[in-house]
Amino acid sequence: MRCNIALLGFMGCGKTSVGRKVAQSIGWEFHDTDALIEERVGLPIPEIFSRYGEEYFRTLETEVLAELATRCHLVLATGGGLPVREKNREILREHFFTVFLRVSFPLLFERIRRSTNRPLLKKYRTPEELEALYRTRIPYYESAHVIIDADFLTEEDIAEEIIRRARDYGVLA
Repeated sequence: MRCNIALLGFMGCGKTSVGRKVAQSIGWEFHDTDALIEERVGLPIPEIFSRYGEEYFRTLETEVLAELATRCHLVLATGGGLPVREKNREILREHFFTVFLRVSFPLLFERIRRSTNRPLLKKYRTPEELEALYRTRIPYYESAHVIIDADFLTEEDIAEEIIRRARDYGVLA
């Protein structure tokens, strides 16, 4: 049963800030998988990546997602790579109404290029490498129930659209 909302998309698309607004508007809890993992391990994401590697991080992502799926009435901002794993897509399909916040790569790059807390920016150093990663993830994001083209929308507009679409899907009364 889908009694939660999960936001999908590439880093910098606004999942966390929009997710907070949605949760606040509908009176549900808000969670961010990255923040929950940092809390669990006691280290920031870049440190988890450098000490334990990306695979360890991805395993933690699946564990956190599975735990959250046992609950209801929460809005979740997922990590950008979370939907790549098949197990995660299964959990999302079964327990979450999913929304892909689609933002064009040039706009995403402008938002994230100076970020220091995104470990994949160390691995994918050029805009071309990062865009290639973005393109490999698009099919996973596009499996969401709803796609919102967010390039020219405010966070408030996106949040309102998510709430409207969740009502249409019967996730909200």
